[in-house]
Amino acid sequence: MLLVSLPAADLYEQESRRMFVEWKAKNRKTYTYAGEEDCRYAVFKESRRRVAWSVGASSGLNGFSATTVEEFNRSYLRGHGVRTGEESYEQETRWMFVGWKAKYGKTYRDVGEEKCRYRLFMSNRRVVVRLNAAAGQDVYSLNQLGDLTNEEVQQRCYPETEDRELSAGAKPPSPTRARTPSAGG
Repeated sequence: MLLVSLPAADLYEQESRRMFVEWKAKNRKTYTYAGEEDCRYAVFKESRRRVAWSVGASSGLNGFSATTVEEFNRSYLRGHGVRTGEESYEQETRWMFVGWKAKYGKTYRDVGEEKCRYRLFMSNRRVVVRLNAAAGQDVYSLNQLGDLTNEEVQQRCYPETEDRELSAGAKPPSPTRARTPSAGG
């Protein structure tokens, strides 16, 4: 029998996948399309990483862990009503998404993945709108990474970096003190 040592990142991925399967069972989540499930898994991993970064976070992962920020804000924080101007913003975002997909040659496996990626695109667009408002001019825009989670962007842009602190089984290195020679000798 050949035993292969997997890198810590693969262990983190395996742990994340296991947690996602358990989370789906616990919260009775099912997805019609494989592409949607993959996209929801990416959102789940992003939520897991956010929870891990929030040291002392009391909420942990919950039933909303595979819900995009945009979906959560729209459905759960603001109720199911539509804000003034929201329909036109959504329609404008939908048209932008169609043009953006054509510009960058984006295609998706199925309608479920496209729907999930659209929600991420819309959420990322809101960030761009807020940044441009703060800058007082249109400085930022959505690029070819506009339908990805932060973690997916990091993996594509910086594949050689590994977040060891969040990898399963890996602990951050403890600080070591340099030995200094004593004055007496």
